[in-house]
Amino acid sequence: MASRSTGVMDRVVADGPVAIIGFETTGLVPGGDRVVEVSVVLSEPGQPPLLALDTLVNPGRPVGATDIHGITDADVAGAPPFEEIAGNLVDAVSDCVLAMYNVQFDMPFLVYELQRIGVRHSPPHVCLMSLRPMLGLGARCSLDEACRAHGVDCAPSQRAAHEAMAAARLWRLYLQTIERRGLRTFGDIAGLKASGFAQSFSNEPLSRSLVQDLRPASRLKPRTSRAAPALQTSTAPVHSPARQAAIHTYWEGLKAVLFDLNVTDEEVASLAKQKERLGLTLEEVRAVHARAFVNALSRCVEDKLLDDAECNILHRLHRCLRRLGWAPGD
Repeated sequence: MASRSTGVMDRVVADGPVAIIGFETTGLVPGGDRVVEVSVVLSEPGQPPLLALDTLVNPGRPVGATDIHGITDADVAGAPPFEEIAGNLVDAVSDCVLAMYNVQFDMPFLVYELQRIGVRHSPPHVCLMSLRPMLGLGARCSLDEACRAHGVDCAPSQRAAHEAMAAARLWRLYLQTIERRGLRTFGDIAGLKASGFAQSFSNEPLSRSLVQDLRPASRLKPRTSRAAPALQTSTAPVHSPARQAAIHTYWEGLKAVLFDLNVTDEEVASLAKQKERLGLTLEEVRAVHARAFVNALSRCVEDKLLDDAECNILHRLHRCLRRLGWAPGD
């Protein structure tokens, strides 16, 4: 009888490689919403983080959240659909453990997009937001707040590549803590605390041996053709970029706080500080909160039914948004 695979449990964390993925999407609900931008940054031992993939993706539907991510329907008109760039994605992350800042949000989108093209595999992945408290580095918070707390460069931006690069720098800092604590393997990380993402360490990474029939696309469409300078400063001239970048940063912070639909006093205070630092108006905050609620409502009524469990989710979300400053109906 063949022995059961242990996935990456015995893999040495410091040996890498780790692929940090960043997405921009049309909304919050995988399936109803789609990926409109994907970026992959590779983190390998002894090498600076490398942008391995960066492209807009045509979602086959209106992009929807232009006020959040700055991407327009015209931007994605000439971009490849996900099924065309799936081969590029697999090549970029081949044999890697994946890392995302907010796995609860990003991983379902990756799984959904892969399943649409017949790839039914969930690769091993790390949630950098949840790993932060597991390593004793601080409370769960947004990528922006975590980077500020640890002195990692993370200028407000709407681009998936900027966020993936910031998360890759944060991962390098995590590696130092992992080494200091004597944590050698991904199995050691799994033993720190029960966590949903650590269960994925039993799975094999994506690789050409698992996915052989996907061919990389020859046409990609990054938001700018000059990818390296753009990783330092966003210059996209899309409808008041400074305001859109601030709104996007708050959107990411809100998603992090709504992670478990249980908002703590600490999270309320942290998000209030972020709103003040970003200089958001009440009208801008209302628009972001309204979008979060509308996305959840759309998901609940997708089957044209609204059961008690879905009503409870909407009630809890409404209560969380009210604690954070505004909820629809206030």
